[in-house]
Amino acid sequence: MPTHETEIELLARAMIDRHGAEAARAAVVRLNQMIDRSDWDGRDRWACVVHMIHERQGIGAAAARRERGRFDLGATHNV
Repeated sequence: MPTHETEIELLARAMIDRHGAEAARAAVVRLNQMIDRSDWDGRDRWACVVHMIHERQGIGAAAARRERGRFDLGATHNV
């Protein structure tokens, strides 16, 4: 079920306003609740909200990969 982008944007903004830097973590809690309830439409909606929060807070996939690389114990370079 495609979720309306405006709804995702509003939910993401509300989570950021309410939880600040912890917004993504709070949205993941909601995502997990949807999974526990077997609410697949809710799961999809909250997965999109988590993604939107990451985009809004500048924590996209590329940034996450960079952060993981910095702390990779197998890395051969110094940070």
